[in-house]
Amino acid sequence: MQRFRRILVGVDLALSGERLTPGSRRAVDTALALAERSGAELVFLHSTWADLHEENQALRPGPSSEGVRVLEELSARARAAGLGARLALVRDRAWLEIIQAVKRGEADLVLVARRNQESSSLALGGVARKLLRKCPCPLWVVKPDGPPELARIVAATDLSTVGNLAVELAASVAELYRAELHVVHAWPLPMAVPVLPELEVPAQSRIAVEEHERAARARFDAALKAMDLPVKPSAHLACGAPSVAIQDQVESVGAGLLVMGSVSRGGIAGLLLSNTAERLLDRVSCSLLTIKPHDFVSPV
Repeated sequence: MQRFRRILVGVDLALSGERLTPGSRRAVDTALALAERSGAELVFLHSTWADLHEENQALRPGPSSEGVRVLEELSARARAAGLGARLALVRDRAWLEIIQAVKRGEADLVLVARRNQESSSLALGGVARKLLRKCPCPLWVVKPDGPPELARIVAATDLSTVGNLAVELAASVAELYRAELHVVHAWPLPMAVPVLPELEVPAQSRIAVEEHERAARARFDAALKAMDLPVKPSAHLACGAPSVAIQDQVESVGAGLLVMGSVSRGGIAGLLLSNTAERLLDRVSCSLLTIKPHDFVSPV
């Protein structure tokens, strides 16, 4: 089972500079709960880069004395729970500082918030997509208004190597939280089959669809069996666009977390096209955990 040892949490202060944003509070709570279960050390990273208009290359003033106190309390809270923790105050763009910390071996999981309300800079509200494409380690994007409990987890796989890595990662998290694990795989409709429901599907096409579905089911079942997961998953096979099938499954079970892989474009190392992950980032209400292929090379 994969257990995280070093978790980096991106945090930001609200406009007043005297409290964390709602997204950061949820990210901190999620990180602490995960660290307590896995025994991980925590790094709380706060950037003073303005990031409203990146071309301005503007730096915010450092946090106020009250802001520093709020940030330092994060490490104190973690240490009170018996966890190793430290605060990192940085000056460059948050997403860039995060990726550089990962490349230095300071984190094997990054955890940030999406739609970080009340932010003075939107520094952590706009970096999720950059991290989805460029961060070399698993990325957990927390939704501030998402389900509070992690009772059900959905993992999506296209049966590729990285898709199966996502299932294994989801199973590890499900074991930590004693959560239900649901695995979804979407297979495409044969090109020759009409997609409009009012059109009559020839018998030959119906047979082709049934054959494709049986083959997809066999591949799916074989892949799950070969993984020897620590928890027994519920398998869900769907026909159609992956983003639609995954979103439907997340909503159907009321998942608190969606786990999936990122897909490389054209096999070029370092160039990631996480089309489905990026699309679902805005569509699902739950948090999103993504994982890169083992041979991924960050363009940073």
